Amino acid sequence: MGNFIMPENINNYEGKERKVGCELEFSNINMNEILSLLKETYSLKEKKINSFFYKLESEYGDFVLELDFELLTKQKIKTNAIDFFEKVGIQIDEKKLDEVENILGTISKDLVPYEISTPPIPLSKMQLVDDLSAKLTNAGAHGTKKRVYNAFGLHINVELVSLKVKSILNYLRAYVILQDFLNKDAKVDIARKITPYIDNFPKEYILKILNSKYDPNMDDLIDDYLYFNPTRNRSLDMLPVFAYIDEKRVREKLPKEKIKPRPAFHYRLSNSLIGEENWKISDEWNRWVFVESLANNEKNLKLLSTEYIEYLNKTINLNRWDERVGKWLKNH
Repeated sequence: MGNFIMPENINNYEGKERKVGCELEFSNINMNEILSLLKETYSLKEKKINSFFYKLESEYGDFVLELDFELLTKQKIKTNAIDFFEKVGIQIDEKKLDEVENILGTISKDLVPYEISTPPIPLSKMQLVDDLSAKLTNAGAHGTKKRVYNAFGLHINVELVSLKVKSILNYLRAYVILQDFLNKDAKVDIARKITPYIDNFPKEYILKILNSKYDPNMDDLIDDYLYFNPTRNRSLDMLPVFAYIDEKRVREKLPKEKIKPRPAFHYRLSNSLIGEENWKISDEWNRWVFVESLANNEKNLKLLSTEYIEYLNKTINLNRWDERVGKWLKNH
């Protein structure tokens, strides 16, 4: 377990050990260096999809490594070039096209992030991802803070403890109560704040779900979420969870959104601080554990829900909500 604080509930909705997956963005080292690091560290078996997209087999499932640049990962450069030359009657050497791909990959490596997506890893083995971030830092990788335009993030996919509506609602309630504090405590970089990825939940939605009379069934919970949040642009993206539970309902409302159904909270808030001294992925996970603790304490959840509703309904507040939450957490 290493530096990772364990949540109160370590079993998932099936009674098995919960698993957590991570998506980590970074730049400044090339694909071959990253591949060597992954294979040497974890004895992974490489499966090349193309020059900018690899899968690596592990006992937990596939690690995925990609340059997060759709033009490259989907091989549109090569396909379009071949089609063009064939139309004009010219045979092109594919090795030359590979050279073009490699040049573009080199040019873009400090502008477009690489991303490593881990498979779902058991809670008891999570130290593996801290080891990974340390090795990437030692190899010279750069994260959010190295460039003003590096809007790089760390996403954490946390398996649900229950698929019941009450449990999911309690996690949502806990998160909206804590979101201002989490933003401040995580020191979310300005480059990430201005991107369309990690907005807070709107006030109208917060007031609705924190109301003690709000007692939805699953259909209502999903419909209300989609009405107020018809987007992936939330620091806690619930669309994968709701698509896992009722994919048809979600797709009917958001047919064009790229959503991967899975029974996991998609926590997108954290900076990727690869390259910063002493930074660990466990630091960001341990911040998420505040949500776990509050979501699973009915008494405290009701108390803070009532207090936050009062705060939001006031015209003027002399104190900041994130400061109030920070003081409360220190005493509980």
